[in-house]
Amino acid sequence: MDYLEMNIDWLEEKLKPLIEDHYFLFDFPGQVELFSLHTNARNIINKLIKKLDLRLTAVHLVDAHLCCDPGKYVSALLLSLSTMLHLELPHINVLSKIDLIENYGNLAFNLDFYTDVQDLSYLQYHLDQDPRSAKYRKLTKELCDVIDDFSLVNFSTLDIQDKESVGNLVKLIDKSNGYIFSSIDSSAVEFSKIAAAPLDWDYYRTAAVQEKYMKDDEIV
Repeated sequence: MDYLEMNIDWLEEKLKPLIEDHYFLFDFPGQVELFSLHTNARNIINKLIKKLDLRLTAVHLVDAHLCCDPGKYVSALLLSLSTMLHLELPHINVLSKIDLIENYGNLAFNLDFYTDVQDLSYLQYHLDQDPRSAKYRKLTKELCDVIDDFSLVNFSTLDIQDKESVGNLVKLIDKSNGYIFSSIDSSAVEFSKIAAAPLDWDYYRTAAVQEKYMKDDEIV
């Protein structure tokens, strides 16, 4: 990343001919250090936005099975929050591999508890059941308070094998970066129609996903 930042002109020249009729996907390595310890990724993104006038959205993928372990779920929340604050972009967090969630154990709550990041104090009991987590009870509570105070993190879901799931996520991304508005009438009425969420959005975002991928007895 250091080398790429120092040679950002090369990347700009490669991208310029494609700007008019291409949709860019930048796939970053999954190392946490890229977004927590170093500024290279943010610097590269900011330079591309400024020089090429790009409209970018950060899409952060988290394995859905982490919801089955309260400690790992809290860690995923912290990483998601840290990445959001570091990159300073429109941001979408995604629970990926949602179709495999039942392979890793039972959830303590309904799926919407994890996607909407509801009151994390309810996780405390389940965290205390694990001897490894119980001794960090006070630290965990403080971390959960930080997440709650920012109130920025929530999750969409993704099953890469399901066209509807992929399509819903793509629509959300296109709406976030403004691409969805590029081909419509510029009137306020048209913009408001697209900007407003469908009435059944919450159902399809959580309840329908839970019904499709989770058994009735999976929630303990």
